[in-house]
Amino acid sequence: MKKLFLTLAVIVASMSCNAQLLWKVSGNGVKGDSYLFGTHHVAPVDMLDKTPGFNDALKGVDAVYGEIDMALMVSPEAQQSILSLAMAPADSTLNKLYTTEQYDSINAVLKKYTSGMATLDQLNMLKPSMVATQIAMFQNMVAFPGFNASQQLDQTVQLKAKELGKAIKDFETVEFQMNLLFGDPIADQAEGLLKAARTDEEAIGHVKELARAYTEGDLAAIEKVMFAPEIGMDEETAKHMLYDRNDNWIKTIKDAVGHESIMVAVGIGHLVGERGLIKQLQDAGYTVTPVK
Repeated sequence: MKKLFLTLAVIVASMSCNAQLLWKVSGNGVKGDSYLFGTHHVAPVDMLDKTPGFNDALKGVDAVYGEIDMALMVSPEAQQSILSLAMAPADSTLNKLYTTEQYDSINAVLKKYTSGMATLDQLNMLKPSMVATQIAMFQNMVAFPGFNASQQLDQTVQLKAKELGKAIKDFETVEFQMNLLFGDPIADQAEGLLKAARTDEEAIGHVKELARAYTEGDLAAIEKVMFAPEIGMDEETAKHMLYDRNDNWIKTIKDAVGHESIMVAVGIGHLVGERGLIKQLQDAGYTVTPVK
């Protein structure tokens, strides 16, 4: 659950015009100003107009880098890959992984969020992580009751960039990200889904607190909530989901800013902390400052 919470979460409730989510990267031989923008994967897209300097920054860059090229998510090839990775082996369907009591507890949470329209029986052939992803999405939507699934924030950033004639570049492939979500051993996934169901109310409180921190642009608070005991990430999960990926991305970023101006628009969790993108760029000699 911790991994899924980070991947889908890093969440907000309402938007503040003073939120420091946009950071300018300059100095150290950069070609024009580049930017880091911390996204939230379930935030309303109107936050882009409420973030000071965002539209001007987007107009001024040559390219936008995202975790993935969001347009590829809807391609037939990507959809087939996602479906294949999300399906459980025949001997590990949900009804074979849990006792009756465990199965019922997960089913109760799912039915709560869907008013009984979705049941675990209907999702029986999916891997536990896929179901946990859905529960995490429902929890996040409690903090964002106005979220429109057809207007996802990362996707909207890239669409706006395309309309302005900017190049769209990605750090990772769709398949890589799907393996992050659904590639763990089934036993670990089963344990994570069960824990997600049993800590549902606690998770909602955690999501709301993270939402508040994001709304206020308080990166220190975001980091604190992300690593909160019990419900937050442990060091192993952080390494897998954040640190290793940041280390890979930073190489691309440092190379790119030397010959073009870019905006890096990725989940806010990748910006925070000692091993976040902001600190890594500062340590490498770049000037990274919030855009006000």
